[in-house]
Amino acid sequence: MQIRILLGIGLVAAALVLGGCQSQGGAQNLDDLRAKIAQLEKEVQDLKAQLAQSGKGLRIAYINAEKVFQDYKKTGEAVEKFRAEAEKKQSELKALQDKFKKGLMSEEEFNREAARIQQELQRLDLELTAQIQGEMIKAVEQVAKERGYHWVTQRKDVVLYADPQVLEDITYDVLKILNAQGQ
Repeated sequence: MQIRILLGIGLVAAALVLGGCQSQGGAQNLDDLRAKIAQLEKEVQDLKAQLAQSGKGLRIAYINAEKVFQDYKKTGEAVEKFRAEAEKKQSELKALQDKFKKGLMSEEEFNREAARIQQELQRLDLELTAQIQGEMIKAVEQVAKERGYHWVTQRKDVVLYADPQVLEDITYDVLKILNAQGQ
């Protein structure tokens, strides 16, 4: 679009120079040029308005996801649930070690059972984390929709500069929603 504007301005300038050299039809050419200039000025104003409108309504926010994860009360509950399950699995593993040492199970059986216990703990960790992340995303979406944000990012993402009037921190708003759930 900018090329079109520059090309149009260049053509108008060339026409003015050439039009000034004509004497007989100069008045007609001058009127044509004025109309062309007026048309181009209108197009430039329309483009400026479009640019102003497209950037004017853009609302961007960010959250400190680590802070939300750390301060969300369900994260603590999930950690406690994981610890309790890990203690059970640790007891299970200890019993397996005792069986193995007494020769009641083969090394292959022991390794298979130990791997199963490890996988169960990993699966639980992933499930708990995914549940919390899902809740965080829902809360972020809720805040974004309520406040008209077009884009929400994480604070740790690379942003070298952001005008604080354009980029807003909604970390505590998300935490407020998350921690209010279930009360």
